Amino acid sequence: MLNAQDKEKVVKSCQTANLLVQDLRELVKAADPLLADAALNLLRQVVEVEQRLKRIEAITSGKA
Repeated sequence: MLNAQDKEKVVKSCQTANLLVQDLRELVKAADPLLADAALNLLRQVVEVEQRLKRIEAITSGKA
């Protein structure tokens, strides 16, 4: 199991990934189609990272 400091790092990483997902969702709405497309590609990748972090968080907190 993870120690308290590592659990805190996982939670913080999960929260940060969530904020990035939210910001990228807004950027996808950009007027510039190239910017919106780039944001969409990044969003797909970040959503995967966020989901992995959520799974790690659930496993390490016993919520799985």
